[in-house]
Amino acid sequence: MEKTRSLIRKADNFLQKFRRVFLNTMTVLFLMLIIVGSGSFLFSLLKSDKVETTGQILYLEPKGLIVDKAIKSEFDFLGSSTNQIELENFLKIINNAGTDDNLKAIYLDVDDLSAYYTSALKIASALYEARENGKEIIAFTKGLRTTGYLMVSQATEIILEKDSYDSVLPFGFSRVRVYSKDFFENIKVDMNVYAAGDFKSGPENFTRNEMSDTDKLAWLEFVTPIWEKYKTKIETGRGFDSGKIQYLGDNYNLFAAENDGDINKTALTSGLVDTLMSVQETRNYLIEKYGTKEKYKRPEGISGSEYLSTLKDEDISNKQKRIQKKNKIAIIHVEGTISTGEIGFNIAGSTGIVNNINKARDDENVKGIILRVNSPGGDVYASKLITNALEEFQSTGRPVISSMGDIAASGGVWVTTTSEEIWAENTTLTGSIGVYSIIPDPSPLSNWAGINYDGISMTKAGDVNDLTRGMNEELNEFYRENTENIYKDFVTRVANNRGMNFSEVLDFAGGRIWRGDTALELGLVDKLGTLDEAIESMVTKLDLKDYKAFSYNNEVEFDDYLNSLTQDILPIQIQSMLNNISGLNSLFLSNRDSYVVAYCFDCGFKNFK
Repeated sequence: MEKTRSLIRKADNFLQKFRRVFLNTMTVLFLMLIIVGSGSFLFSLLKSDKVETTGQILYLEPKGLIVDKAIKSEFDFLGSSTNQIELENFLKIINNAGTDDNLKAIYLDVDDLSAYYTSALKIASALYEARENGKEIIAFTKGLRTTGYLMVSQATEIILEKDSYDSVLPFGFSRVRVYSKDFFENIKVDMNVYAAGDFKSGPENFTRNEMSDTDKLAWLEFVTPIWEKYKTKIETGRGFDSGKIQYLGDNYNLFAAENDGDINKTALTSGLVDTLMSVQETRNYLIEKYGTKEKYKRPEGISGSEYLSTLKDEDISNKQKRIQKKNKIAIIHVEGTISTGEIGFNIAGSTGIVNNINKARDDENVKGIILRVNSPGGDVYASKLITNALEEFQSTGRPVISSMGDIAASGGVWVTTTSEEIWAENTTLTGSIGVYSIIPDPSPLSNWAGINYDGISMTKAGDVNDLTRGMNEELNEFYRENTENIYKDFVTRVANNRGMNFSEVLDFAGGRIWRGDTALELGLVDKLGTLDEAIESMVTKLDLKDYKAFSYNNEVEFDDYLNSLTQDILPIQIQSMLNNISGLNSLFLSNRDSYVVAYCFDCGFKNFK
């Protein structure tokens, strides 16, 4: 027996040593792969702090989503679809580059950039100003749609990749959803949907086979004026006559036929682009135009991040002067889908947001909070947690002002209902005051398949969490009343905040979306303006002569980062909703929780390229 134990101990020691050697070896190999595959990151660690701009081309090639506040991660150098570009930084780069005589030109590629309406219009305006200041902007694209083209249309020259089959098609916004009523009927699953608000169209794709008239009306009224702004900016940028973009969009098939179906040639002959070139030809063109000693490379230049670092260096002294200021205004960001838990990529986690609010509450130097909302909404409970924390902050006698960014819809409105003042921008997507819940019932499928469930319950509602027992009328009524009650609570909160009667808010609620300018007319917001203007309003309200506005940094944990990398197939907002909306993530499991969301389902993850 002792011999056996000795052999086991020796074997265990050997395995322990082997495990350590193996893990250490794999760690080294993994780090080597990271270093080899992330040369730019290694370079950034080794390079000099001084970035030379004289005679350089600024290469603006942003990849990711334009946001107000990016989530910081030490693992960002790995690269992923979670890339986020802060709007303020991007505009800062363009605005400074436009008047920087040291830079030869700006090279622009926004093929992998996504932005909402408001941000895209701001970027387009900044690019136009840079061009008007005399800066050459060379745009290159393999193919763009409306929002992407809006931005490149402000360039002095647009090059379209001639070997691409994507082309440029800047012909307005479309909204197409998958309607699956017949599908669920065919697979014998009952979709129990409880929506409060006639315009709350989020779950209607489960219960209809086509878009509802109310959904069409809401979206047309919202987006038509924005489309007019887009057309005007594009036509101004390209020097087109008024009405040309609409005419091209309505007759593009005829233009394509004139060019034998060659859509790239059609884009050229219609004036949407200036020239067709391959990637190699574009490289050679840049070399000829701006010159370089190494012919196999494009002209020397600096990246947007490198250029930004020079601008931040210039701000250091001013920042150091402000760092000791006793009067502080905390900017609390609600960025992405509102849900319980920590802040993540495009996830406004209530735990992290509440922690930031509490930090501001406990800091006596924080004189007020600016709640910056860029969110399509989400979990009602999580929204309540945020407003509860804001109310506690306000109980100390300090104000809260809300500033809406690209989107502040549904739950994004809910979190503003404690604010003394609400700001929005002209094209902010807001409203969608309504709630819904979705509870799938697969019992018809079980019955069809010959699978029967039976048992006993002390009451009719005793099997509320048992998905296998089907939905009885008592439970139906329970969920319906619960959803309506939360909707009433939502409308009441808005009414109290806006100084309106319940019925007044009910008239423009109903889940309907509104632009910022219309929201002002309705009384849903107080003023139109930017985040900076909201901050100035806070400064005036508090009569501050000296102050510092700051944001808390939000860092994502490694496991959350890895999780985001595995969710590239579906936008993270969809993932979040599928994980949270009861039953959709466990369709055939014996679990049925009541989960009510205040969420603008489509506007949250729509790709606005």
